[in-house]
Amino acid sequence: MKNRTMHSQQGISLVELMISITIGLILMTGVVQLFLSSRTTFSTQQALARVQESGRLATEFLAQDIRMAGYMGCMSRNINFTNTLNNASDLAYNFEVGIEGLDNVTAATTGYPSDIVAGTDVLVVRSANGNGVDVTQNNNSAQLFAEDTGVEASCDDGEDSFSGLCENDILVVSDCTKARVFQATNLQTTGGSVEVNVVHSGDNTAEPGNAITSWGGSSNPEENFGPDSEIIKMNTTVYYIRSSDVSGQPGLWQQVNGGTSQELLEGIEDMQLLYGRDTNADGVPDDYQTAAAVTAANAWDDVSSVRVQLLVQSTEDNLLQEDQPYTFNGVTNNTPGDRRLRQVFINTVGIRSRLP
Repeated sequence: MKNRTMHSQQGISLVELMISITIGLILMTGVVQLFLSSRTTFSTQQALARVQESGRLATEFLAQDIRMAGYMGCMSRNINFTNTLNNASDLAYNFEVGIEGLDNVTAATTGYPSDIVAGTDVLVVRSANGNGVDVTQNNNSAQLFAEDTGVEASCDDGEDSFSGLCENDILVVSDCTKARVFQATNLQTTGGSVEVNVVHSGDNTAEPGNAITSWGGSSNPEENFGPDSEIIKMNTTVYYIRSSDVSGQPGLWQQVNGGTSQELLEGIEDMQLLYGRDTNADGVPDDYQTAAAVTAANAWDDVSSVRVQLLVQSTEDNLLQEDQPYTFNGVTNNTPGDRRLRQVFINTVGIRSRLP
């Protein structure tokens, strides 16, 4: 009876145990391989989606400003344009040139950000930006009269704000025949708070100040702006490629009116630009040239479109089994030195005020 009980309690043999372990290891290896494969596929697809989204957003950011280059209300192409600012030829204040750029930056350039990635292009766009404020009566020699819309803007250093404008803003007053750029040295309500005095006097306590402090109220029609005019804030926006101080990754950066630069999108590795020149004054681009060629020809006023080329890389490395060769701006790179995903985006954008 005892021997029968011990026989019934015997376990599996060593051979059976080893076979079971082997089968389990094979199954586990398959599960791990499936997990790793799924994870790799997920990471690659996620990185590709981010690259495509970054490229789409970058081209859209650039296109929005390029389309509006040189815009000054209903006036286009700087007809009868006057810049009353000091240092009117400086990068931030040269509003007579609606669009310009640098080609393959290799060294620091006066007025431009100092941390531009070498070999990339820079785009500068100048235009009126934001909602216009209607002029209510003819200006006199030191001030314009604008509608008080009740809208306040967020201003620096607690400056006064009326109708969405701030003291020391760079502004343009424009009708359909002429425009003047100036700095608002003071803002104050008048006429029972239904109007705003936009003063452009010689109180040059802020940069750059006004070189012409008295205009309007005379018999010269080029200096008078009446109820058919509007006032809009002017911006100079610089787009360039810079490496992040935190991640070290390149990205698309934006600087507005010489202020602190901000990173718009990470992973934008390179930007190359070609400018469509209208050489026969028919409003249609005849040739696409680099910024260096346009500058040499002094032909920025002839630019009516911009061809944007962006090289976008994934922020994560080691996504691919080997280096990914790519062709950008006509040059093929077979050994990029990493295993990142890359994609090229090309977009041609017309300048609305310069097209037929």
